[in-house]
Amino acid sequence: MKIVDAHAHLGTCNVFDLDVPFESLLGAMDANGVRTALVQPFPGCEDPVELHDRIAEMRSHYPERFLGVASISPHLGDACLKEIKRCVQDLGFVGVKLHTIGHAVLPTSRDALRVFERANELEVPVLVHTGTGIPFAQPSLCLPIARRFPDLKIVLCHAGYAVFAAEATIVAKEAPNIYLEPSWCTSVQVKRMIRELGSERVLMGSDLPDNLPTEIAKAKSIGLTDAELSDYLGGSASRIFKLVGNEGTSLNK
Repeated sequence: MKIVDAHAHLGTCNVFDLDVPFESLLGAMDANGVRTALVQPFPGCEDPVELHDRIAEMRSHYPERFLGVASISPHLGDACLKEIKRCVQDLGFVGVKLHTIGHAVLPTSRDALRVFERANELEVPVLVHTGTGIPFAQPSLCLPIARRFPDLKIVLCHAGYAVFAAEATIVAKEAPNIYLEPSWCTSVQVKRMIRELGSERVLMGSDLPDNLPTEIAKAKSIGLTDAELSDYLGGSASRIFKLVGNEGTSLNK
């Protein structure tokens, strides 16, 4: 079973006072059998463009271990849109992150809509921070966006962060292009999401290296079938972010 961490960070964060060195990220992946991580800057990163380049460099040295997700403040306007395009077209990134609380942006705001539009043009999914930091991070704010862009895949990171897990699940039921990444949710909530939405709509993410073993342990302890577990720990992310070929065995280069 190939495990994919669909939500990982690298570098420092001045918003949440965090620091994830490369060694910590790779060490946690190796210790927990994670094949591939989707890596992004924190919202409090001092220089997201430089960090995007670092992630691309990591990818060049470890082509099957790391894939990039662009994350830069939408309030930078055209500079944000230009960087997203560069990351996807030039650096081979597979997604875009909208960090609602970290960048103080409502998903329905003008600046956020331009990010969704750009991702839709580039045909890459958008990950959206949900849960902590309401009203910015309210899961239901993504529903009108999903309806406006029905071909755009939207991943609700943290799936409401436990407190709003039920709301995130309801939103996903209303829009088939919304998926849930339930890091920090309870094991009971994760199981309920998979039962109500299907394992193909839910994907494992760690958020932080120290949380990775916990998320994997939760997945293996809630009584999922082999097929459900395979989806949750890697299959769903591989399909959503187009990480596998037709045979489902090899990552895109």
